[in-house]
Amino acid sequence: MKKLFFLFTTLSVIAIVITSFKPITAPRIYPELEAYFKSVETKAFSKDRMDVLRNIQYNVEISGYDFEDWNLIFFCSENTFRSQASQVFAQTLCYERKHKKINVFSAGQTSGEIDPRLIAYLTKIGYRIAKSEKEEKTMYEVKFSDRADPIILFSKTISDQSLPSKDITSVVVCDTEKEPVCKELKTPSTPLSLVFPKVLTTDDAGKVEATLKSIAAEMLYVTQK
Repeated sequence: MKKLFFLFTTLSVIAIVITSFKPITAPRIYPELEAYFKSVETKAFSKDRMDVLRNIQYNVEISGYDFEDWNLIFFCSENTFRSQASQVFAQTLCYERKHKKINVFSAGQTSGEIDPRLIAYLTKIGYRIAKSEKEEKTMYEVKFSDRADPIILFSKTISDQSLPSKDITSVVVCDTEKEPVCKELKTPSTPLSLVFPKVLTTDDAGKVEATLKSIAAEMLYVTQK
């Protein structure tokens, strides 16, 4: 009987010790952003589109098998809307899904001012954004978590010194057939084409939101594990 009591006591102590350890939780993004990404509807992609998405996903996934960082760069004609949105969504989701070796950037053949409609939308869905000026450039500090470094957004060309020069997956999000400037892009690696429609100044809020949700949906796909 004493042996049984001792065994029961020992097992009870072990159980208490085990349950006292808190599980390690994944890095958390702001709750509003978590809710936003959960609300984004996934859609059926065409075969050609799916092939590109799977290729990007493969590049993201294998980064975890190496000791070196890997760089994902989104290129566009002006680096003011589509490529910037792709960078923000991809970097947020790489952090949230623990793709620790992936660094995300964006650039354009030309540069300009980041579309204020993009900043307004990002603010609306839960990003915390601070605007600043540096060397006559408008910059935005975009926070998606208090546990992570913010994303520093500013419009830049493909030759900007802040961009990495090696270990790069290049993704072109403008249409080389319809946008003349896009044809001039000389990416540092053979590019993958993931075209999003160009958002015009005359487009209404519905078109802007639909485009951004489409970008978010595809970044959700390429960062999934």
